[in-house]
Amino acid sequence: MKRKTFKELDTNDLYAICKLRQDVFIVEQNSIYVDLDDLDQISIHYIDTNQHNEIIGYARCREIEAGHFKIERVVLKKEARGTGRGQTILQTILKDIEQIGTDAKISLSAQTNALRFYQLLGFQKVGEAYDDGGIEHITMVLRYVA
Repeated sequence: MKRKTFKELDTNDLYAICKLRQDVFIVEQNSIYVDLDDLDQISIHYIDTNQHNEIIGYARCREIEAGHFKIERVVLKKEARGTGRGQTILQTILKDIEQIGTDAKISLSAQTNALRFYQLLGFQKVGEAYDDGGIEHITMVLRYVA
């Protein structure tokens, strides 16, 4: 698992990340939305690769206000789904946030078809489902007390 700031991403990493997000979120899920949202530059990027060093999983995390972290763009290639790689990415992010040593609120916007995945990691639903790019999402939160 690699962790990189935006400045640490090389052009090949950035291209592969954008392509993975586009292939899954826009093409596979048929969701037209603005993926490049000017938030990559202030995020930590979590990159999972296979034995050929190809990016097969990704997520980003950013602090949206003091002590509140948001996990976004969690995505896996088809062949990596159901293998535990997504859980590994999320657990890595959660451990990194826990290392900060403060009370941290962690939130994400989950596609409703992935609720069980996030619930198994301790996230809880907040509020009502909403449409985001033609796909139903719901806000989920997790709190740590250090």
